[in-house]
Amino acid sequence: NDAIPNGSQVSRKPGAIHLSLLLKALAAMPKSPERPLLLALHEMPMGLTVSVLALAKVRGWTLRCEERVPPRARFGEILVAMAPVWAHLAAVRGGLRPQGLCLVATGSADADADAAALMAYDIADCVQAWPCDDAVLLAHLLALMAPSALHLDAASRTARHRGQLIHLTPKECRILEVLLSHAGEAVAREQLEATLHAWGQEFESNTLDVHVHRLRRKLPDAGIRAVRGYGYVLMAQG
Repeated sequence: NDAIPNGSQVSRKPGAIHLSLLLKALAAMPKSPERPLLLALHEMPMGLTVSVLALAKVRGWTLRCEERVPPRARFGEILVAMAPVWAHLAAVRGGLRPQGLCLVATGSADADADAAALMAYDIADCVQAWPCDDAVLLAHLLALMAPSALHLDAASRTARHRGQLIHLTPKECRILEVLLSHAGEAVAREQLEATLHAWGQEFESNTLDVHVHRLRRKLPDAGIRAVRGYGYVLMAQG
């Protein structure tokens, strides 16, 4: 094992880029102001904790750690946590769910762990199996921290995000248009449902949630967040 900052040790993982080599490469990169990280320590393997701390040190990222469950993310923070932590967040009523990366420990036969992973897939921006290469971990974090301006062309019903062109249905386009016009502010369910009523069709109580879920799958890291008991908010506009 090679020593890393603060005297911690990192074990070698077969097929993984060794952390010391990754740190040397990162040190040569220009640093840029990026969003702060919140590291949730609950059930987090030591190797993962050390990797994130080392990357933050070299990149100059602002990072803080919490052990409580669920963690209390501040506005704009990127949460890095294991699946059980995200499952706790899914059960919390009220408040904004943070953006972030969910790590799912592989090789577990625990049914509760499997259930937590399924819940995490629905609310986390990125879900990644752990262990994974350090390069994969870095790629996820950089993608989450990067400015993510979202542009909508209502006439053609297309959105452009991170260089990708996404085609939307008429209802998805209208919902996104309302969220964009109130970027950073929570929009009530009733206001969003009114946009669907404009089509003059009957719909089920969960119709809005279905359309938003599909919209989030098309724009997984655009910052569309549920405000439990109220509605939705579009957060990530850089």
